[in-house]
Amino acid sequence: MFENGTLLLQHINKKDEGDYTCYAKNKLGKDERKLSVRVAPKSPQIGLKSQSKVTVKLGESTKLECKATGEPLPKIIWISPQKDVITLSTEKFEIMDDGMLIIKKVSLGDEGKYACVARNSVGGDIKYTMVEVEHQKPFINGMKGESGMRITFGLNLNLPCTVEGWPQASITWTLPNGAVLDKPQTIGRISFFNNGTLQIKQVATFDKGTYICKATNAYGSTALSYPVTVMVFPPRITTTMPPITKINQGTPVILQCVANGMPKPDISWTLPGRTTLLPQNRYTVRGGIHISQEGYLVIQNPVLTNSGIYKCNAKNALGTDFKSTYLQVTMIVRQNKDYAMHCISGVVSILCCYVLSRDIC
Repeated sequence: MFENGTLLLQHINKKDEGDYTCYAKNKLGKDERKLSVRVAPKSPQIGLKSQSKVTVKLGESTKLECKATGEPLPKIIWISPQKDVITLSTEKFEIMDDGMLIIKKVSLGDEGKYACVARNSVGGDIKYTMVEVEHQKPFINGMKGESGMRITFGLNLNLPCTVEGWPQASITWTLPNGAVLDKPQTIGRISFFNNGTLQIKQVATFDKGTYICKATNAYGSTALSYPVTVMVFPPRITTTMPPITKINQGTPVILQCVANGMPKPDISWTLPGRTTLLPQNRYTVRGGIHISQEGYLVIQNPVLTNSGIYKCNAKNALGTDFKSTYLQVTMIVRQNKDYAMHCISGVVSILCCYVLSRDIC
């Protein structure tokens, strides 16, 4: 209120509507005058339209302002560069109460022109903001420097090289032997995929060493080294073998042998008489002996002459291990004297006397 009695209403809105009364008074009397104020609707107006461009680094967040006035208070909506209406809250976007749009972890796909639209019952206003990704040298897997890898012999090894940065970078791989792969390709067991990953199938001990992924664009280069260690260990037979294994003649028997090791050990068996039996080979002279796929020794029809020491051998490039058992094949005794006398009169009478009772012998 000024000295001359004038009342000034600033930034008027709907809350200021109503009747205002001016009073005048002195010793001789008083007077008053009533004024009725009505606020007419006002179309939206968005401020700071000059801020029409935002530059942001890859992976960082950015804020786009959109402050609007109007009567009634306008509603704010945002439209993406793909012409989609942005909802209030998503994993990528968030709209604040004052109309500000937050873009989280900006990627190349977030570039483009964003539209802020303010509307009320009277009209609308619009503001465009261009979002650009800042040019920067590439970075790999969100890190740089060195990342060690330990791989077990015989398994497949994947070395990721996910590159970000703008403009898009070219990727090369340098192998431990100095060879350089400058584009996606497959050479023997080594594959360089389009996504930057280097894969080595069935890793061997000579694959150890340092593999270097390098990403380069016009603004610089970044390298990530992978020192690769191949884990190996000599064979170890885990099966417990008894000193003596007793079976009856003609009863099939399986001698188990399980071994650990990297690389995977080869299993062989040494038979009585020092004959060595390799996997998938058969020893068919007597007993029908062979090695199963699991490395077990199978004797289909054991006879007395199959008795003896059986040794399981496990071998890989780092060493050997073995365990053995004495297989004792015994004859089934029939309890009648005719069979016993026939046995005694035969060629193997001494053996018959051994397996039969002393009285019969």
